[in-house]
Amino acid sequence: MENQSLSDAGIRERYDLQQLIRKNPQTFFADMKEKILLIGEELCPTDVVDDRVDLLAVDKNGAAVIIELKRGNNRLHLLQSLAYAAMISDRQPQYLIDTLSSFEHISPEEAKEKVESFLDEELSSLNQKQRIILLAEDFDYEVLATAEWLTDKYGLDIRCYQLNLATDGKMEFLSCTCIYPAPELREHAVHRGRHGESSSKWSNWDTALEAIEHLASKEFFRREVEAGCENYLNRRTLVYR
Repeated sequence: MENQSLSDAGIRERYDLQQLIRKNPQTFFADMKEKILLIGEELCPTDVVDDRVDLLAVDKNGAAVIIELKRGNNRLHLLQSLAYAAMISDRQPQYLIDTLSSFEHISPEEAKEKVESFLDEELSSLNQKQRIILLAEDFDYEVLATAEWLTDKYGLDIRCYQLNLATDGKMEFLSCTCIYPAPELREHAVHRGRHGESSSKWSNWDTALEAIEHLASKEFFRREVEAGCENYLNRRTLVYR
């Protein structure tokens, strides 16, 4: 196996790398251990500028996730993403639903239902916060230092993933590794939350069902959860697809 740059391999940002993610979002994000739903690509965040967000997603807590791709490295990578996050921050939840509707060519009602099924929070949580995911072959020190400062000082959720391409002469293999924050720090932050608070109203399904007086409903929920039914503790919801 030999390492090769994306440029030398002829892989372009928008037409190759971005489309790889576009066509296989669940697989790509699962490999990154990111639980996010892709809702749009090449989005103009405001009428004032012509720049476009490479990819836009939402996470389980309703945060808008700005995803920016670069071949090589670019010290303006983070600045560009911060600008997009700022421009999108005042958008209403319906904007994200309409974006998904247009992106997947489905009705607004279907898009709303898909987002609601995905979220661990209420629909009103959409775009209450913004996150940034940067993907590049390499990162300048300035980018990583600034990401760390913004995260530690202001609680912004910024993650940097390094792309590596390897080839055996016949096939190409693309890997994506989180280099900031460090895996152990990231897992701790996700588990505890930015301010050490649980992201759920209930610690487990037993406490979530405690206040329900209808015994048949309580037993039904408990039985379905134990059987592995898709569920969202925060909203005490079972999902059948």
